[in-house]
Amino acid sequence: MEIITNEIGRALQAGLYYPAIVLTLTLPDICGALESADGEATGARYKDWRDTWLFAAYPNVNGQDLYSLRCGVLHQGRLGHPKMQYSRVLFTVPNAQRNVFHNNIIGDALNLDAVIFCTDVMKAVARWYDTKRNDAHVVANWSRLFQYREHGIAPYMVGVPLIA
Repeated sequence: MEIITNEIGRALQAGLYYPAIVLTLTLPDICGALESADGEATGARYKDWRDTWLFAAYPNVNGQDLYSLRCGVLHQGRLGHPKMQYSRVLFTVPNAQRNVFHNNIIGDALNLDAVIFCTDVMKAVARWYDTKRNDAHVVANWSRLFQYREHGIAPYMVGVPLIA
């Protein structure tokens, strides 16, 4: 998981907030799939993961909100979704004024700071992995995880770096 979260961290450092947010929103899916018997992501697993690992930091963002945000961003390119309790999400980014606005409700919109949100989810993933790294399902599904493979993957391509 560190490879994926490191990529998010590099995107944030480079000011690439959109890809950082998009990849961050997939993390609960990846974790939920890894810990499942069939290795598949579902909306219910996403919501359960949020309820277990992110509730304390985001009590105003329920599992349906976060899953709907993920769906809106990934499938429609929108920061809102009809199934959310908020009409839209406003991600603030670092600015010249050094203002930080995070985890606020403004009218019918939810405001999150992009860097704080991505960092909080990455920390939750690290806690999850520390707890679940020896889970039988995680171990079984790990080899299929999308990851950087410096020396390739036999028997397909060996001796060249791949993402596979």
